[in-house]
Amino acid sequence: GLALQCQPARKSVDMTKQLNPDEHYIRELADEVVNTRQRFLGGSLIHDTDGIWTKSVYGECDGFSFGTENDELYRVPDEEKKEKALIVYASQNGATKTFAKHLCKSLGGDTYCDLRNMSGIMAKDLAMYKRVYIVCNTSGLGRPPCDGEVFYSHVQLEAMRCQENLEDLAIGDGDEEKPLAGTSVAIAVWVDSSSPDYAKFGLGLTEELVSLGASTALKTITVDENISKSEQKQTFKEWENTIIEMEKASGTRRRTSKTIATSAA
Repeated sequence: GLALQCQPARKSVDMTKQLNPDEHYIRELADEVVNTRQRFLGGSLIHDTDGIWTKSVYGECDGFSFGTENDELYRVPDEEKKEKALIVYASQNGATKTFAKHLCKSLGGDTYCDLRNMSGIMAKDLAMYKRVYIVCNTSGLGRPPCDGEVFYSHVQLEAMRCQENLEDLAIGDGDEEKPLAGTSVAIAVWVDSSSPDYAKFGLGLTEELVSLGASTALKTITVDENISKSEQKQTFKEWENTIIEMEKASGTRRRTSKTIATSAA
């Protein structure tokens, strides 16, 4: 089947004047797809992505294509993973970006962690790190924000591939050899509790990453956008403090290992 979602037209631009009749008709059909919110490929739920046609998990694609050789997702040995933590954010209004920057600063800045927008990474980037912290928010009925659309679709497709053909994505068989094995994740997601399925994106992303072999360092937390700003900050602060303690413990273990290795040499 085909999954297509068109970019919402900007109010200041009449998109119909820029499209030929066939393209306009295609976009009208795409809008109907968007309204249903759910598409199924191979029996699994796949999130529709802006401007993307997906024919099948393994088939040809018109336009954007997942799973090219340069984007191949494979198991990275633990000794080759980066010691720095990776902080990923996806933000609809900039709030979660601010919180992600605060987490980065609390962990010691660029020396100890990399800060990336979700729009600029793929699942293979997560595989390069031992510890990944994701700060994001939902949009609409539990959907990812715009800068998380492509990443989420990519992760879902890779999860399907991993399930169907694990040997193509990993060194061997077994959970320990899945492509994200050796990578731990923790996710904080801002939600609107008044919307149906408000936590769907955050919880769904957690499940997909785990299916690819990642472990969960912490239970995924939700921060309700309907509570006061001070309460939101407090909820995030508790999550952040736990991460800071984990990073301190991780740093201690690394220093101890280096000391033992030096002594042995």
